[in-house]
Amino acid sequence: MNKISLQGLRDLATDEYIKPQIDYGIFLVATRISEEKMDDDEGIKFRMKFSHIDQIIDLRENKDIKFAKGKSDSQQYRFLIINKLGEDEYHNYMGWLKSNIEKHTEEYIEQLDKIL
Repeated sequence: MNKISLQGLRDLATDEYIKPQIDYGIFLVATRISEEKMDDDEGIKFRMKFSHIDQIIDLRENKDIKFAKGKSDSQQYRFLIINKLGEDEYHNYMGWLKSNIEKHTEEYIEQLDKIL
């Protein structure tokens, strides 16, 4: 038996109530992030990193469930960084940004003081 270890999946906010006793199909996109390796159960284990949810379907009524897709501030900021610098530079930029938080917050406070 082969296995997939899925990493990076967070809570998903839906616009609709999720009913009990109903099966839902969740279609997601994930990328393989490692070479396969043998698992103790004599199968292969693949590590995959979650990218995004593409669709949620109520399987009983065969209808789409609406959900927040890339609408949080952090998701939008991540997309802006990746579009500007590329996926490979995301973690480097975030490290740089965190190391400069004092400077950025001071500049922001100065701007607020000028407005008020």
